[in-house]
Amino acid sequence: MKKFLLGFGVSLLLLGCQSSQDILPEDKTPLKIGAIVPLTGDGASYGVLVQDVANLIVDPLNTAGGINGRTLKIVWEDGKCAPSDASRSAQKLIGIDKVSIILGGVCSGETLGAAPITEKNKVILLSPVSTSPEVTTAGDYVFRTAPSDSSQGKVLAEYANAHFKKIGILGEQTDYALGVANTFEENFTGEVLRESYLSTESDFRTRITKLKNADIEAVLLIPQTYPKFDIIAKQLDEQAWSKPILTNEIITGDGGVSNYVGLLTRTNAIGANFKEPDTPSFKKMVSDYNGKYSKNPDLLNYAATTADAVNVLIQILKQTADSTDTESIKNALYGLNGFEGMYGPIVFDSNGDVNIAHQLFSFDGEKFVPLAE
Repeated sequence: MKKFLLGFGVSLLLLGCQSSQDILPEDKTPLKIGAIVPLTGDGASYGVLVQDVANLIVDPLNTAGGINGRTLKIVWEDGKCAPSDASRSAQKLIGIDKVSIILGGVCSGETLGAAPITEKNKVILLSPVSTSPEVTTAGDYVFRTAPSDSSQGKVLAEYANAHFKKIGILGEQTDYALGVANTFEENFTGEVLRESYLSTESDFRTRITKLKNADIEAVLLIPQTYPKFDIIAKQLDEQAWSKPILTNEIITGDGGVSNYVGLLTRTNAIGANFKEPDTPSFKKMVSDYNGKYSKNPDLLNYAATTADAVNVLIQILKQTADSTDTESIKNALYGLNGFEGMYGPIVFDSNGDVNIAHQLFSFDGEKFVPLAE
C-alpha cells in the first residue's frame, strides 16, 4: 500500500511540475480549407490567377505564424469550369479532406455545381469570381466577393436602348454567359436575334454569317473565356465584320485585345466591367504580386475580388474559436462590418452578395477605358 501511495504521490508531484500547455498541448495542426478553380482547359488562366493571389497572401501569413499559431493550408481541386467536375470536387473536399470552408468556384457553373453539395453539408462556399445572377439564390452558405451579372447585363441593355432597335447575341451556353444574355434581354426594349454555342465548339462561321446577313444593328458577344473570344474574333475578321460590337467583362478585362485592334476599333466596341480599384490596399497587392511573380495580374478586378475573398476568410478564422463551426462562420460573414477590402468596406447582403456595380468601357484604339459620360 505504501508503494502505491508513494507512486501516486510522485505522479501528482510530476503533474504539478507540468504546465497546463504540457497537459493539454495547443493544437498546431494546419487549418485546412478547400478551393475549387479551373486549373485546366480554357478557364485555367482564371484559376491560376486565383491560386497565385491566394498564395501571395497565405505564404507570408504562414511564415509569420499562421492563424492563432496554426498554418493555413489550401487544398486545390480542378473544377475545370464545369458544374459536374465542381460537384465531384466539393464531394471530395467535404467527404475526404473534411473541410468546412471552400474558396470557389471561379466559373459560375463551378459555384452552381458545388452549391447543392456545400449547402446540404452546411459548408461555406465563398466565390471570388463567379458572377451569374443565379449565385444570388444558390444557398444560405454561399457568398461571393464579385458582383452579380444582373448589373452587367443591365448596363449593356441601357446603352443598347439608347442606340439600337435590334441586336444579335452570340453567347456561350454556360451559366455565366447565359446569365448575362438573359439579363440583357430582360432589360433591352428592342428586338433580339439570339445565337448560342457549346463550349466545345470552335467554328462559328455559320452563326457569324447568319448574324451578318440579318438586319441587326449590333452584336453582343458573350464568351465564357478569352480563348473562345480569340477564335470568334479571328472568324469575325475573316468576314470583315463591321457592325458595332458590345461585349462582356471577359473581353474588356483582358490584355489580349491588343491582337484585335482593327476589329474593335472599326466596330466602336463597348463593353461592361466592374472598375479597377484605386485603394492603397489594392495598389500594395499589385506591387506585391509583381514582386513575387515578376508581372502584374492579368485581370486586375478579379485579382482584387480574390484578395478580398482570401482576406475575409483569414479575418473570420482569426475570430472563430472553432474553424469547423460553419454556423458561426456563416453568421460572422453576414455580420461583417468595417472590414476594408480592395473596393472599400466589404458588406454581404442577405443573399451573400457584395455591392459592386458594373460600368461601361469603350475601346480607345489600344485598350478598354471607362466610357466618358
